Amino acid sequence: RRALIARDHGCVVAGCDAPPQYTQAHHVTWWSRGGTTDIDNLALVCTVHHTAVHDGTIDLVMHNGRAHTVPPRWLDPTQRPRLNRVHDRPP
Repeated sequence: RRALIARDHGCVVAGCDAPPQYTQAHHVTWWSRGGTTDIDNLALVCTVHHTAVHDGTIDLVMHNGRAHTVPPRWLDPTQRPRLNRVHDRPP
């Protein structure tokens, strides 16, 4: 969990500002579908967005070691993965 907090700083869903204490670890490739429980397949998501991922409203993909949100087709027909920059810290 500490490694996830150090990397994600909070919910990874684009635009969400939920801090780490309001998040859970989510398997990007679901554990029930053979996903591993390691830092390369886990991402922090808040309760609201964890539900949205599991009900299929949004999806998450890993790219360059960070989780990106894939918005629903009705919101973005191209479904371009988006990185949440809300928690990015200035250098």
